[in-house]
Amino acid sequence: MASGDNMRGKALSLRTLIIILVTAVVVSSLALVAFLTAQVMERNMKDQIGQNALSVARLVASLPEIRAACQAPDPAAALGPLVDKVRERSGAGFVVVMNMNGIRYTHPNPDLVGRRFTGGDEGPALRGAEYYSAAVGVSGPSIRGFAPVYDAGGRQIAVVAVGIFQSGLYRALRELRWAVLSTAVWGLVVGLIGAVLLAARIKRAIFNLEPLEIATLQQEQQAMLYSLREGIIAIGSDQRIALINEEARRIMGLGPECVGRPIEEQVPSTRLPEVLASGRPEYDQEQLINGRAILTNRVPVVVNGRVVGALATFRDRTEIQGLMEELTGVKQLVTALRAQSHEFMNKLHTILGLIQLGEYEEAARFINQTSHQQQRLVSLVVRRIKNPAVAGLLLGKIAEARERQVKLVIRPDSHLEELPPLFDTYQMVAVLGNLVQNAIEAVEQLPPARREVAVSVYSRPHRLELFVHDRGPGIPPELRAHIFTPNFSTKEGARGLGLHLVKEHVNAAGGHIQLRTSRRGTSFRITIPGGEGGQAA
Repeated sequence: MASGDNMRGKALSLRTLIIILVTAVVVSSLALVAFLTAQVMERNMKDQIGQNALSVARLVASLPEIRAACQAPDPAAALGPLVDKVRERSGAGFVVVMNMNGIRYTHPNPDLVGRRFTGGDEGPALRGAEYYSAAVGVSGPSIRGFAPVYDAGGRQIAVVAVGIFQSGLYRALRELRWAVLSTAVWGLVVGLIGAVLLAARIKRAIFNLEPLEIATLQQEQQAMLYSLREGIIAIGSDQRIALINEEARRIMGLGPECVGRPIEEQVPSTRLPEVLASGRPEYDQEQLINGRAILTNRVPVVVNGRVVGALATFRDRTEIQGLMEELTGVKQLVTALRAQSHEFMNKLHTILGLIQLGEYEEAARFINQTSHQQQRLVSLVVRRIKNPAVAGLLLGKIAEARERQVKLVIRPDSHLEELPPLFDTYQMVAVLGNLVQNAIEAVEQLPPARREVAVSVYSRPHRLELFVHDRGPGIPPELRAHIFTPNFSTKEGARGLGLHLVKEHVNAAGGHIQLRTSRRGTSFRITIPGGEGGQAA
C-alpha cells in the first residue's frame, strides 16, 4: 500500500481529474454551441436584411412613377425626388436606379450620379433577375437587393438596387456575441459547480478510494478468491452470476463463461434466488449440487439497506470425508480404549489380589473368563460391522455403558456392509452415537433390572435400518413434540443438539425416524434409503 500512496501523491486525485474532465467537456461544448449560435444568427440576420432590401427594391421597381421617370428625357432629374422619399421612409442606406448599362440615375451622393455602379454584383439584375447579395461599394460593405424595372410592354428598362449598410449589422452581432458569451460564462460556472458535486458524489460512492487503491483492492480480492479452498459464488439482483472463484467452478463443473448467465440455468439448486427474495441468511446447510454433498452458507448482499444480490460459500464435504472419518474413528477408538483401560485396570487389580491370596486356580479361571468374553464381543462387532468407525463407536459405547453399570447389547443378527451413498460415516456415527448416548443416560439411574440398551444395525436391500431401544421411563407426552427442536433438553447443562442433529442428518439422506415410547421404554427406528444392493428406487 505504500507504493500506492506514493503513486497517488504524484498523480492527480480522482476528484481533480473528474473536475478537469467535466470542465473541459463543458468549455468545449459551450464554445462550440456559442460559435454555431453566432454563425446561425448572423446568417439569419443577413438573410432577413437581404429579404427586406429585396422587398423594398421590388416595391420601388413596381411603382408607375419610377417606370415613367426611367423613360423621361432626363431620368436622373425625374427619379431623384422619388428615390429620396423611398430611402427616407424605408431607412435604407441607399436606393440606386441604374440604366441597362449599369450607369447610375440616382445615388445619395450626387457626385456619383452618372457613374457606373460598383460592387460587381449587378450583372444578373441587368439580365432580369431578382436577388440580394453582399458586396463592397463606394459607401462601404452593404447588403443589396436588386429588382428589374419593366415598361408597359414588358421590356426591361432599368434596375433598382436597395442597399443596407452592414455597420448596423456588425453592431447587432457584437451585442449578440456578448449575450452568447455571457450565457456561456454562466453555463461554465454551473458546469464547474456540477463537476465539483459530481466528483464528490462519485468519491462517496467508491468510499473515497482512488483508482490505484481500487485496482489494488481488486487484485487483493482476486488473490483471496483464488486462494480460498472454499467455493464462492455470488449473484446480482437480476439473478445472474456476478462472481465465482476457481474452487466453486471446479466443484460445480462450470467454465469461465458461466459469469453473466442466470444462476438457475447453470446450477438450479443453489437456493440463492430464494435468499435474494427473502433477504434472510441460511447457515450451515447441507445439500447436493451436481451429485456432490456440500456444506453451504448463503447470505444476502445488502447495500444502503437494500438487497442487491446474494452470496454463497461452500465446501465439498466428500473431499474432507476421509479425514472426518479418520478423526471420528480415532476419537471413538480412543473412547473405547479409555473405557476398556479403566475396566481392565479393575480386573487386573482383581487378578493381583487373587494371586496375593494364593488363589491361583481362581485367578486362572477369572483370566480365561474375561479373555473369552472380550474376544467374543470384539469378534461379534468386527465380524458383523464392516465399517471401522462404526465398530469403534459400538465398542466404545459398550465400555462406557459397563462403567455406568448399564448393559449395552448388540443384536447378534446385526450386520453392516456399506453405507448408503447419501449417508456417510460422519452421519452414521453422529446419528447412532447420539441415540445410544441418550439411551444410556435414560436408564443409568434406574434399578439394575432396567439398565439395558439394545442396538441393531441392518444393511437391507435398498435401505439401512438402525434400532436403538432402552428400558427407560419413556418420553412424557408433553415433551414428544419438542425433542427434535434445537437447544431443547431435559438435562441440566446440555446443549440440546443431539436429537436435532439426528433429525437433520436423517432428513438430508432422505430417510425417516419412527419413535415409540411408553413407560416401559423408548425405541428409535431409523430408515435410510439406498443401502446394500443399490440406491433406493
